[in-house]
Amino acid sequence: MTKNYIVTNGKVYTQNEEQPWAEAFAVRDGKFACIGTNEEVAAFAKEAGISYGDAKPIDAGGKFIMPALIDSHTHVGLSVMLSGDDEEDDSFPMYDCQSKAEVLQKLKDMVKAHPFRPYYAMFFGKLEGLQGEKLTRDDLDKIVRFRPVILMEEECHCVWLNSGALKIMRIKEDVEDIAPGYSYYERDENGRLTGHMTEMTMMPILKMSGDVSKKEMRKGVLKIMNYLVEHGVTTIYDAGNYFKEDWTYSIFHELDKNGELPVRVEGTHVICHPDMVDGAVEEFKKLKAKYETENIRFKTMKMMLDGTQRIHTACMTQPYNDTGTCGGTLIPKERLKSFLAELNEEGIDFHVHTVGGGAVRMVQDIVEELKARPEGFNIIVTCAHNELVDEVDLKRFATLGVVANFTPSWNGGACEAKLPERIRLIGEPRVYQTLRTRTVWDTGALVTFSSDEVETNKLRNWNPFMGMEIAMTRQEPILISDDLDPEDDRNFSGRNAEVFPAADEIMTLTEMLQGYTINNAKANRLDDRLGTIEKGKEADFIVLADNPFETDVYELHNMVVDATVRKGEVINGKL
Repeated sequence: MTKNYIVTNGKVYTQNEEQPWAEAFAVRDGKFACIGTNEEVAAFAKEAGISYGDAKPIDAGGKFIMPALIDSHTHVGLSVMLSGDDEEDDSFPMYDCQSKAEVLQKLKDMVKAHPFRPYYAMFFGKLEGLQGEKLTRDDLDKIVRFRPVILMEEECHCVWLNSGALKIMRIKEDVEDIAPGYSYYERDENGRLTGHMTEMTMMPILKMSGDVSKKEMRKGVLKIMNYLVEHGVTTIYDAGNYFKEDWTYSIFHELDKNGELPVRVEGTHVICHPDMVDGAVEEFKKLKAKYETENIRFKTMKMMLDGTQRIHTACMTQPYNDTGTCGGTLIPKERLKSFLAELNEEGIDFHVHTVGGGAVRMVQDIVEELKARPEGFNIIVTCAHNELVDEVDLKRFATLGVVANFTPSWNGGACEAKLPERIRLIGEPRVYQTLRTRTVWDTGALVTFSSDEVETNKLRNWNPFMGMEIAMTRQEPILISDDLDPEDDRNFSGRNAEVFPAADEIMTLTEMLQGYTINNAKANRLDDRLGTIEKGKEADFIVLADNPFETDVYELHNMVVDATVRKGEVINGKL
């Protein structure tokens, strides 16, 4: 398809405040050249003397057209490494266990089915599936002692090892915690390792993970990226592949070189261990020098500053209800402050995992202190997740210019424990102060949206329209009947699902579309190129089968994208 053409008779939602709506636009050399009425665009083409294909405009037939979407926190490569994409691969099967006994039985079944495997590794579901029971290496040793067993919970923030795994990974009884309260080795009353480890104590496992073939990695990456394109996404921020960055970006780079990379990639270097802070800038520069292309850029550093509420590693300002602890952070405040000052000098933006209010406050305090310096502070800082932020800090995103990145699909409670478990963890008052997307938006902060999924077998969680629906209802679409196909999203509905508190935190469609387009573009320094249908910007746009403003909110997750266009070229569907 030529990169020069006219689209007429559309309902064009531009995201440009100066020209919110239009009915036609011209694309020249892959960029928007004119936006307006049918007559204005036709006159432009005639006056410019440009040949638009065969001079026949493309009639949109009244369909809804908008800027292509941007996903500002993804884990494409990591998802393939953790979940794989080979249907016959049994190294990381997914289970949704509901008791300790079931976890152990699944392990027994796995060993029986594959008696000669050199190791056994699997996800078993959410932590609360253990029903409060302790799972230890001794439990696992009764099934397999000498060969490694690795059990990981669904959030990928903690793991259980048997004695064989501890031995092969050279984790001894006198091993020191990496970051107290955040990344530690659980011990029993006698000081003996239980086999349960949190956060970056899993580093040896992460270094060993990703043991997939190049063929499988490539297949999985394209599976996810093409799914994103089919749902209107043309640009992603890659939020980290931990110790497999070279491996991941080599795949992306090869795909791009061969003209097969479906999306633009904003790359990163992720810091997930205190020892990685020194030298992080140099590692970032190496990735940039080695893999940067027109479609793969490196502008942002990533850090895992805290963990999750479920395992008490998210850093809180007030103690957890059940343990009296407050979690912790990867590095202390002063070290983070000096690191952000270094990033500022280098002009490298910062994207940071902050689930708890204590981590959010630490980042906000540092930004405030650095902005007060004579030399100023000019990089973009994004706090991702922001599950439980204290009331006094909610408005500081706006006043300090810190970007608030949310994962909308969590707003229905899918990422959280059930209500009784959440009350046990953080107490009833704080349960109703979780994921306050609406409140932060209303402060005038730059709010952005993303998928943050780490599985290849739950592609619906990568669907931005699914995220939009959940943020607008605070309800999770669930399978209507066990008799229906769970692979068909049309069989899911959130209409009768439980509303995740607080109900007054729901968002509007206008806000969600803004967050997925121009806001995400601004947060990634792409707003001079993307995010709006505007003269001079790259012609990234999507054509929807239905007008989302006229669609039942509970059907948004089924939205069909008729065409996804990047730089003026159709990369999915048909114009």
